[in-house]
Order: sequence, then structure tokens, then C-alpha cells
Amino acid sequence: MTRKLLVIDTACSFDTIVGLKLKDFVTCRDLGGYFEHVWTVHPFASLVSGEMTLKFGKPEVHKLTAAHTFIDGKIGRFDLLKKVSAVNFLIGQIGILAKLISLVRKEKISAVRTCEPLYCGLLGLLISRICGIPLIIRVNANYDKIFETSKSAMMPRLFRSYRLEKKIVRFVLSRTDLVAAVNKDNLDFAISNGARSEFSTIFRYGNMIDKRHVASPESRDLSGAALNEFWAGKRKFLLYIGRLQSIKHPEDNIKVTAEVQRRGHDIKLLMVGDGPEQGALAKLAQELGIEDHVVFCGNRDQDWLSRVIPLAAVVLSPVTGRALAEAAFGAAPIVAYDWEWQGELIRGGETGELVPFRSVEKMADATIRFLVDVQYGRAMGKAARKRAFTILDPDTLDQHEREKYSELFLRFGKVENMLRPTIDPD
Repeated sequence: MTRKLLVIDTACSFDTIVGLKLKDFVTCRDLGGYFEHVWTVHPFASLVSGEMTLKFGKPEVHKLTAAHTFIDGKIGRFDLLKKVSAVNFLIGQIGILAKLISLVRKEKISAVRTCEPLYCGLLGLLISRICGIPLIIRVNANYDKIFETSKSAMMPRLFRSYRLEKKIVRFVLSRTDLVAAVNKDNLDFAISNGARSEFSTIFRYGNMIDKRHVASPESRDLSGAALNEFWAGKRKFLLYIGRLQSIKHPEDNIKVTAEVQRRGHDIKLLMVGDGPEQGALAKLAQELGIEDHVVFCGNRDQDWLSRVIPLAAVVLSPVTGRALAEAAFGAAPIVAYDWEWQGELIRGGETGELVPFRSVEKMADATIRFLVDVQYGRAMGKAARKRAFTILDPDTLDQHEREKYSELFLRFGKVENMLRPTIDPD
């Protein structure tokens, strides 16, 4: 059987994949050759692409490898309609939907997978039903928990209210052929919002991790040269990796650093990532008097991250996903909030320090413990790496995904056979 996969994912544009060396993040989707070819699509990639990328027009097709094609959609179809952005966006999205339907039929694609059950979920459901192929949705967040703290819709520019989003999530998940959450917390959310438990599973982050993170820390370049642009010589630093968005609570890293400084520890904080909150975070650092101790590094590629993570005195994880897995594989001492999946990887006193959600004081206490007791930090880092291999081993996860896809195709094939009319041989 020839298997081909269409993935609709808004995590990265083609520019981002090339610039940050995230190739493994995409190419892992063929599961070691299980899928003959994979097409990954960002339906409105030009919204997040660099200045050199055309914002409007037809989707751009890029050959990533012989087995992987990447398609960048646009935020609008016509430059002349940029002042009526909503109409232009709608025209562009209708165009990319038509292109994907044509692609599925022409290439005989076996299944469509999306990165979330809202906008991409709706696109995937349409393609699935029109083309008669199974739909897989990867659930990578607990929207209910996020709404409890943010009181905001997940995609306010598209859907306005969380109440509407809840209805869409339930409508889509209840019609999805395979729901794959990234952890148990997210799986529970999916099932409570319409996913059928018998057709649900967990696809963890481990096989989405760049191979440089899985390599032993001792085999990496730990000279500190990657940090030369920020300071000369070696010095202790705290590290945060993630989007600078309110749902990630990056401000807590600033507050923790200020508290650690107040208690007499001279230390820097590296904030790796970008996002709309950077200006507010810089202002907060200034208000707390630690602006000289906070470095906004912007987005960094996987090679840089793999060399810097093991050097961190402490990795702070208020709310992170793949970055937390990377930190654990890097054997770094980790302080994490007890939120969503983080307690599955970080166990207090066993693989790191797990503190109550949004407790800046407790996070500062745990951070100082690592700063004072370096041996303890090293032991927790080694234990975190061991735990990461237990639940996030890439080879094990690849095999699990292959098995679930095979079950899906077998089940979907049986359903098709049941729907075909019976022909009487007489």
C-alpha cells in the first residue's frame, strides 16, 4: 500500500523552517519512510514570513526533500484587495482549499492531518469529507485551561468568542477519525470536548525533536562560544525558550529573575523566542530594575539551542511544550509550573523542581536551590534526560504512530467496504 499524508500546520512558515534549521520538525512526519510523501501546508504563512516574502498571491510550493513538499499559503489573494483584508483573506483561503482538494485527488493522498481542531481542523474536515479520506487532528493544548487564565478566545480575530470556539472544537473532534493529543492532559480535554475515546491516542513530542537535542550533552560544543555575542567569558544564566505571548506567561521569568537578584544572586536571564509581548516584557524588566540582566535573544536555530541548553544554570518553564522536552534531553536543571503535561516529565525532587502554577516565589525558591547546590542541579538534569527517554524516545514514538495509522487505514478501509453496495452474482 502506498501511503501519502497531507499535514495542515500553522507552527512554521517555510522561511522559519529554513532560518531556524527546523527541517527535522517537518521531515519526521514521514515516520521513517512509512509515508512515501508528505505535503505540509501553512494556509496563511505570509502572515508570519519575512519581509522578502510576498504577502499576497497564489500559494508558494517548496521542495524540502525528495519526500517532503512545503506549501506556503498567503494572507490574501490579491494585492489590490489588501485594504479589504477580510474579503481578500477569504478569497485566498478558498483558493488554497481548492488547491489542496485537487492535490489530494491527483496524488491519491491517504489522509489529512491538522495541528489543531479550530481553523485548521475545519479545513481538514472539509478536505476529509470531500475527498473521502480519514482525518487526524493533533491536539496540542488544553483550551479550557488556557481560557480559565486568559479569559480570551484562542483565535479572537477569526472566531471572536471562546463560546463559539468550543462549539467548533466539539463539532470537529466528534467527526475526527483519529485524535492524537500530545499528552494525557490534552487527551482528557479532547475527549471531554467530543473526541471519541476509542479513536483517540497520544502522539508525544519526542519524535519532533531535532536530533541534535537527543545527542548526549557531552558530545556537543559546550565551549560557550554561542554566548559570545552577549558577554565575554562564562557566567551563570537562567534560560527561557518559548513564544513571548501572554498564554505562555513569559513575564513570570522576569519576576523570578528580579526575586533571585533581590536575594543576592547576580545572574542573567536569556529569553529565547519572539512575540507580541516583548515590548511589555522589556518595560517590566526596567520597572523591576533588572533591564541589564535580561537579554532578548530572538529566535535561535536548533544548533545554537543544543549548545546553550546544557550550559544553563536553570531552565525556567512556566508553560512550554517542545522546548521543555529539548531542555530535558539537554540534561538541564529545570524548574516548571505544575501545568498541563509538565508534571509528566518534571517530577519534584526526582527529575527537577515542579512548583504551583503562577507561584513566582516558589519558582524563585527552586531556582535558588539549583544555584546554591550545583551537584543537585546536575543530578536532576541527568534524571530529566533519563525520564525524557522513557516517555519521549523518538524511535518508540515513531513505532506507536505507525501502528495507529495502520489501525486507522484498516478501519477506514473496512468502513468503505461496508458502504459499497453489494452486487448479487446472479
